[in-house]
Amino acid sequence: MMKVMLAAIEIFSLVYQRIFAQKVLTQRKHGRVWECFVWGMYFVISNFFTYSFAKSAWDNTGIFVVSFFFALRILYIDSAWVLSAVTAFMAISGALSEVLTYYGWQIFVQKSGVKVDTANEDYLLLLVSKLVMFFFIKILLALIKRHKNIRLNTQEWVEIFMIPGGSIVILAEMICQKESMSETLDFVAALMVMLINIFTYYLYDKIGETAEKRVREEVLQEQSEYYLRQYNENMNLWVEMSEFRHNMTERYLMEKMYLEKGDYEALKKYCDNSLEKLHKQRKVSNTGCFYFDSIINYKAAVAETFDIKFETKLMIPRDLKVETEDICICLGNLLDNAIEASKKVKAEERSVCVEIRVDRRNLMMMVSNHYEEERKKSGNHYMTTKKEKHRHGFGLNIIRKIARRYDGEVIIDDGNHQFVVTVLLYEIFSM
Repeated sequence: MMKVMLAAIEIFSLVYQRIFAQKVLTQRKHGRVWECFVWGMYFVISNFFTYSFAKSAWDNTGIFVVSFFFALRILYIDSAWVLSAVTAFMAISGALSEVLTYYGWQIFVQKSGVKVDTANEDYLLLLVSKLVMFFFIKILLALIKRHKNIRLNTQEWVEIFMIPGGSIVILAEMICQKESMSETLDFVAALMVMLINIFTYYLYDKIGETAEKRVREEVLQEQSEYYLRQYNENMNLWVEMSEFRHNMTERYLMEKMYLEKGDYEALKKYCDNSLEKLHKQRKVSNTGCFYFDSIINYKAAVAETFDIKFETKLMIPRDLKVETEDICICLGNLLDNAIEASKKVKAEERSVCVEIRVDRRNLMMMVSNHYEEERKKSGNHYMTTKKEKHRHGFGLNIIRKIARRYDGEVIIDDGNHQFVVTVLLYEIFSM
């Protein structure tokens, strides 16, 4: 039973090593079978040499570093320096967690005076050290998210601290029992602790992915509404212009009649009426690129309902082919944020300015607006000012994530109560 428990602990270690590698490195395009095979070979080889030939902690570290680095080299495309840094972090955090566990346990036993009488003490302490290392990994992943301006909610912080901490307390209580439970019960309890830690991590990670997926689906649904609205408006325009052209002869006859009668006032009203009909059909965006026109005209109509002036400066090719929804998500979020902020300023200052330029395969989008309330920031992260904070505040984070996908950047300037967001996306269009 002890060997089975040891194998389970090492598998737990393998799982969180893979979690860390998946989050910080870029995977090669291999199938899931190949990935499982490589991690399986790493598990077998590293543990075989560790438990068969290693005689000291330095031997353990050397075996881990070599085997782990080569596994990463096979599975991920990052540079050797990056892979070395990840390997070094794992080795150092593993050694540190074992030192903290050993000395922490010695101090606890001496201070509390508890009697330890369990045959599974070594294995349970090994598991405690693995949980400490898993805690280090989750803290680093959280810091990486913060560095990328991804906000963590309270539930995620609770999962990071409470689950490993509670698990360590449970294992400490198991070790301190005066009468040990059966080996089977000890194994089941330890196994449940490991499963809880792994499944809760994946659960909260999945919740985050689901939230982002839901936002993307809502944006795509809105994009469909853009297209439908633009299609209907274009159809109405086509019908009206067809009728206008069809009645052109009658219009000329009416104008001639007014001229012959010398009724210039009636002629002026008639011409003004015709020009007004043509003027009403003018759109804010009329680049000929249906993708951009539909989004911008839809948002301009929304802005108009709040008396917000909508200005555009567009340099978009008519025949531009857009094959990704990422642009819609970025532009839609930028315009939504700008309109929302403009609603809160004085009527004479309400304006949204949109500038879009396309240079071959690259895209630049800049949206600016006035704002009145002070912008709340946490580090480089702008906090939402909306009341339902659990439903909002994703916009800029999603835009930044999309920008990183295209090796681009998001530049924000909020000086003089003017909020300007510039998004640069590279190689986003196909030639």
